[in-house]
Parts: sequence; C-alpha cells; structure tokens
Amino acid sequence: MPAAIKAIVAMLLGAAKLLQSRRHDLKGTVKLVFQPAEEGHAGGYHVLKEGVLDDVQAIFAVHVDTGLPVGLVGSRPGPVLVAGAARFTATITGKGGHAAGPQHVVDPIVAASSAVLSLQQLVARETDPLQGAVVSVTFIKGGEAFNVIPESVTMGGTFRSMTNDGLSYLMKRIREVVNTDKI
Repeated sequence: MPAAIKAIVAMLLGAAKLLQSRRHDLKGTVKLVFQPAEEGHAGGYHVLKEGVLDDVQAIFAVHVDTGLPVGLVGSRPGPVLVAGAARFTATITGKGGHAAGPQHVVDPIVAASSAVLSLQQLVARETDPLQGAVVSVTFIKGGEAFNVIPESVTMGGTFRSMTNDGLSYLMKRIREVVNTDKI
C-alpha cells in the first residue's frame, strides 16, 4: 500500500478514535467517508450518487499535507484545497523528418514548446492573482530518436480553480491554446 494511502487511512482512523472519545459531547450521527479515486475519476461524484451524504447537515473535509510537521493541524477560514480540477491532453501533429533537414519538416516539438509557455501565461497573466488557479503541464511525449523530428507530440496535464467560473475559463482557454477537445 502506498505511503500516501497509509497516511489517509491513519488520518481517518485517528479522527474516528478522537470522535469516539468525545461521543458524549456530540449530538447526531457522524459519518466517516473516504472519497474514492480522489485525484480524478470523479470520486466525489460517486459518493454523492450513491446517496452516502443524503442526510448530512454539515461536512468537514480533511486532507493529508506531508509538508506539515507530525501532530500539527493546519486550518483557516474559507475554502482550503477544494479546487475543482480537470485534465487535458493534446496531440500536436506536424510533418516529421530527418533532423539534418529541419527546413523540410513542420516541427511539433517547437509547437508544443510554444503551447507550454502559452499555458503558463493563463494563470500568470490572465487570472486574478487573488483567485486560486493553476495549470500544470505534466507530460510531453514525442519521438525517441536523436536524429529524427517526430510526426507528432502528445502533451497533457491538469488545471484547477477555486471557482466554477475560473475552471470554465481555464478550460476554454486551454482548448484555444492547444486546440483540443480532450478535456
């Protein structure tokens, strides 16, 4: 079992133990829920669809932050780590050929490089600095030969925003920058 999963299980079991020790102070029913496939695959959607939270009056979400010292709980008013997230992939197709004759090709690596730089500007120059948002290109896959410019490059990553409007804006702009519908 990966260390992150162990930490999450330990966190929820620790919360259960603390709540159990204070059960006489609590009024009502407490549900402890793991969100399946938290980093994608619509885990929260499935929790809601199954009706797990139908009769819940309040929700307190907890997340493991390995950057905090053991025993320290970090909190603040308002949203924390509740960004909406989505993924994107794009394939940029050019015309491959021998690297000794770059004038005879349409280099998808140059186009992908330009797209990565443009994507970084979406948050840095188009998003209000007080709005939490991020765009991360997390992979670029192209050719494998040292002397061949590939026919195509596939790239992708994630984007997040603290608001629905922000997420919609990033989705629209990513589609425009990389000309893809794979979001």
